[in-house]
Amino acid sequence: MEEFDEKSLARYNGKDEKQIYIAYKGKVYDVTESKMWKTGTHMNRHFAGKDLTDQLSAAPHGEEVFSKFKVVGTYKAVSDQRVPKWLSNLIEKHPSLKRHPHPILVHFPLAFMIGASLFALLYAIFGVNSFDTTVFDLMVAGLVFSVFAIASGFFTWYLNYMSKPIKAVTIKIIFSFVLDVDAIILIWWRSVDPQILINVRNFSFNSWAFFIMTLLLSLFAMIIGYYGGELVYPTGKK
Repeated sequence: MEEFDEKSLARYNGKDEKQIYIAYKGKVYDVTESKMWKTGTHMNRHFAGKDLTDQLSAAPHGEEVFSKFKVVGTYKAVSDQRVPKWLSNLIEKHPSLKRHPHPILVHFPLAFMIGASLFALLYAIFGVNSFDTTVFDLMVAGLVFSVFAIASGFFTWYLNYMSKPIKAVTIKIIFSFVLDVDAIILIWWRSVDPQILINVRNFSFNSWAFFIMTLLLSLFAMIIGYYGGELVYPTGKK
């Protein structure tokens, strides 16, 4: 049987060649006749012409699905020289490290920042002092967790995308920086003036500036989440 590597397998992506191939655990399968692969993309997130070994854990089915397709060759993965041997060995033992740390960690700062905006809005409406305290606590928690989320994001970008300049990643980096700067300013401001949000109900200019900046945390978080979703579940937009 023919032996494929990353470069030769990439031609069979449903666009460059008529045949559509995918690799899994060292074997190359012909999925050309499958309706689920007719565009070269499966469920709008898995792409033909690639090794899908690390991606099966995210699928709703097991490897038995490959028994339906003809084996047309073997796949030889080229070791990534960028990755230190100790890290490569760790990932080989725990494949989930290649995909899952960032998607798990990023939910915490995004949820905390959106929560801060929500409780700021609730305070502006109802004037409950505990809501004001919650806003500050959520911003601090969001900022702390963002450090781990950003670090894991750069790790995933380096490991899975070879640090290539991808639009979605670039936007995520920019807005992560903007989000954290906004949060740092708000935390400092609230520490210097503990009454800053409380005075929003008195229509103080500074308080309304603080309030609007707090609401923007939610917008920045949603932009980061949206483009993160574009990486995992691409919409196919050009």
